[in-house]
Parts: sequence; C-alpha cells; structure tokens
Amino acid sequence: MNEYTIKKLFDELPEIDFNTGYHYYLCNINNYSKALLSTLKSIRSKLPILKIMAETSEYEGLRTITQTLRRMMTTIGGESIAELSYQLEMALLNNDELFDDKLFEFMFTLEDLASRMENLVKKLGISHVKDEKNRQDSYFDYDLTRTKESIRLSSDFIDKKII
Repeated sequence: MNEYTIKKLFDELPEIDFNTGYHYYLCNINNYSKALLSTLKSIRSKLPILKIMAETSEYEGLRTITQTLRRMMTTIGGESIAELSYQLEMALLNNDELFDDKLFEFMFTLEDLASRMENLVKKLGISHVKDEKNRQDSYFDYDLTRTKESIRLSSDFIDKKII
C-alpha cells in the first residue's frame, strides 16, 4: 500500500492524526503500524482495569494508566485522546466533582476508539504473530539434546581436569 491509500484508511479515526504519527516514526509504515498495534493492545488491556476502578471507586494506579496512554497516543498522533487523558488525571489530582463523569467519558471514548483501531489494524494487515524467521530463532525451537550433550561433555572435561 502506498502512503495515500494508508492515509485514507485513517479517515475513520479522526482522533488520530496520520501525518503526526507517521512522521514521528520517520515515515516508516512498518514501525508506525507496530506502534498502532501496541497501542491497541494497551488500550484493550487497560479497559477492564478502568471498569473495575469505576465500579469500586478505587483509583490506585489510574495516574499510571493515564500517563501511559497519553504517551502512547502522543506518539501515534492521538493528541485529542492524550488531552482527554491529561484532563482525567488532573480531575483525579484536584478531586474534581465531575471526575466520575470524566472517567466514564474516557472509558467510552477508549472503547469506541479501540473498536475502530481494530478495524484499521485489520485493513493494514498487521499481524501480531512473529514472522517465521524470528519464530525459528526463538528458544522454543532450541534443540535441548545439544544442551544435555554439552553439559555431559563439560562434566567429562572437569572430571579429566581439562577445564
């Protein structure tokens, strides 16, 4: 896909400025795509925590979540979500009486954004599975019989006082 085609895919995500994020990643679409996928995964993992916080009114760790999301959104061009995250953090610190409303607005916005980002990621064809070469280099494919053999040889060398 060329840059123009990819930019058109971002029309359904007005919260994310393609040009800002694309240039942040030095016009490397692969890195930008990976950052989008990483941000999506982060949002998906934090939404259940936010829901529990809203239900229990226990906000321990909320600043960490908002700061993480704010930084991730800034890198991909999601300035409006980053600003919403900052406002939520300030409402928490200032004991704002509208904090609960802001938290629910933030969660609703993230859920909506995550579903649209998921569609974008699918259209971009980003895969979260490692490519075959990286998978082969992983430790899951390591031949453990060689390890056992090298341990046996090492112990033989130690016994013979070679090492």
